[in-house]
Amino acid sequence: MSDSNVVHLDHDVLRRYEITILEGLGVPSDQAEVVVDNLVEADLRGVDSHGAHLIELYVDRLRSGHLRPVTEVSVIRDDGATVMMDGGIGFGQVSGVAAMELAVERAKAHGVAAVTVREGTHLGALAYYTLPAAEAGCFAMAVQNGPAIVPPFGGRLGIFSTNPFSWAVPAGKELPVVYDIATTAVAGNKILLAKKRGDPTIPEGWANDDMGRPTTDTATASAQNLCWFGGYKGFGIALMVEVLSGIVAGSSFGHTEQTECELVGNRRLAKGWMFLTLDLERFCGLDRFREQMDQLIRDVHSTERAEGVDRIYVPGEIEHENRAKRLATGIPLPVALVEEISAIGADFGLPPLGSV
Repeated sequence: MSDSNVVHLDHDVLRRYEITILEGLGVPSDQAEVVVDNLVEADLRGVDSHGAHLIELYVDRLRSGHLRPVTEVSVIRDDGATVMMDGGIGFGQVSGVAAMELAVERAKAHGVAAVTVREGTHLGALAYYTLPAAEAGCFAMAVQNGPAIVPPFGGRLGIFSTNPFSWAVPAGKELPVVYDIATTAVAGNKILLAKKRGDPTIPEGWANDDMGRPTTDTATASAQNLCWFGGYKGFGIALMVEVLSGIVAGSSFGHTEQTECELVGNRRLAKGWMFLTLDLERFCGLDRFREQMDQLIRDVHSTERAEGVDRIYVPGEIEHENRAKRLATGIPLPVALVEEISAIGADFGLPPLGSV
């Protein structure tokens, strides 16, 4: 994508613009700030598939009545170290933050905690939840399911979502290690974003067409027929994600719907997830953990590199560096996406994004 097709926006400009849009659709200011912060942080970290371009999706769901503007989170069952919650078909980011904050609090009290949410919606990038938990001294894991769009390995009918998961742990002098991936080769949003950018091709192994045939043609690639990373290995992990975030959480799973949301199957809006936290102080001790994580990271960095490799990264390191750079130089957004968001903003009397 050439520089002429990109606009660099200050993160605060983008943040204020999208918050105003959500407020105009009845989202309370404090909740709009959480949702938009999730999107902006994704863009800052270079996870563009989960950033600003999602605002159109959220606006469509709010206007159609499929997403409730006011998120009301309730507790279904509380047994101390384990809690089941309900997100009320409101913004997943709002119930997600509430759930992870509770998971950290309970881990500090009990050593380990598991919090599930049913009737949630799109969470956005999962690192948004696991990273703060790691910074609070916990090991954190997040898993989420979603619409039945991706076939099982060797199949043709969609049963799973991209079923992402994220792990995060703190370090000492080094930055936290954060692993955040879909169990498909890429998130479906990467296909959608490639289409918005006008990219003619996508990498091999990302997606199939509507008939299930592998393709690198962006125009025919389906965001609902994705390839599993590692083939059957990625599919196996996705199945376990479905168990934890669907069945264990009391949420919809596979082709079984347990939701009050009218969108079901491959149009499913309601999702489930589980957050798992461990208080590292209860195990090897937090200070010792941080020191030994630093050593492990240094071991990785100092490994003799293979031919043609300039640097070895640990998970999350590229995203940390992206964030520092984009805070300084702005978030690069495709012109087409800026125009799309500006068209939405015009409905609320806003000038074009980035014009003031």
